[in-house]
Amino acid sequence: MELRTLKYFLAVAREQNMTEAANVLHVTQPTLSRQMADLERQLGCTLFVRTNRATTLTSDGMRLRQRAEEILQLVQQTEDEMGTQREVAGVVRIGAGETQAMRVLTDAFAELRRDHPRVTCQLYTGNADSVEERLERGLVDFALMIEPVDVEKYDHLELPARDTVGVVVGTHSPWGMLDAVTPQTLVQMPLLVSSRTTHQTFDLATWSNGLVKPGQLNVVGTFDLIGNAALLAEAGTACVLGINHLLELQTDALRFLPLEPALTTGSVVAWKRHRIFSPACEAFLEQLRATLGQ
Repeated sequence: MELRTLKYFLAVAREQNMTEAANVLHVTQPTLSRQMADLERQLGCTLFVRTNRATTLTSDGMRLRQRAEEILQLVQQTEDEMGTQREVAGVVRIGAGETQAMRVLTDAFAELRRDHPRVTCQLYTGNADSVEERLERGLVDFALMIEPVDVEKYDHLELPARDTVGVVVGTHSPWGMLDAVTPQTLVQMPLLVSSRTTHQTFDLATWSNGLVKPGQLNVVGTFDLIGNAALLAEAGTACVLGINHLLELQTDALRFLPLEPALTTGSVVAWKRHRIFSPACEAFLEQLRATLGQ
């Protein structure tokens, strides 16, 4: 399977039209159609549903699209790393959860760029599950994850910043007049909670001294990133269990209510053990340690 064929395949997947994809690639439509037919024969499966109006992906096609994007990204990263022997250049790929601790990483990257302007970054934002998955698959170099995190299989740095756990509510919702959320109040709220499944997000049983038991919360849905969840809180439809100091929460339509008694959580930056870093990633890690005074 040639890399060029994968690039052709991704163009067809994006354009959903063989003729339009051929125009983008500057090849003839018969040539592109033949390449895709050869790819299907090589893989032994049907990748496209072809109609007069569109060329869409089958389930096998969608799986190949994910793999093809990963393969081409890794190839590009390898080319960048191998071509940067004389100066520090290349891409630092960072996956991160939504937390104010990200500022530590962005400050370190900004400082790195002052000395090495050819270093660039790719940022991916998601919950700890999705960020850790990308770290395992080699799609990010560093993962910033909100605790609890199993760091036994990683090298990592603990970050000094801690986030306050609480509930985001609409200002004009029935909960908007509260100053804090007690265990007794929390079990009454219609909650959106993190979709994270690998590790329990917050240990509410310990926090509440056993008053909040597993399964007792009124969970009306889950969320990955806070942006869309905040809209439901703003409308008064639900309350969002999360952390403070997120940009999406800086609006008069929302209030952040800390838990009472107070509950905080930390963050870690992790990377795979025995990973051979590119010069750019080595320089970033060195700068990050300096920023943290480690």
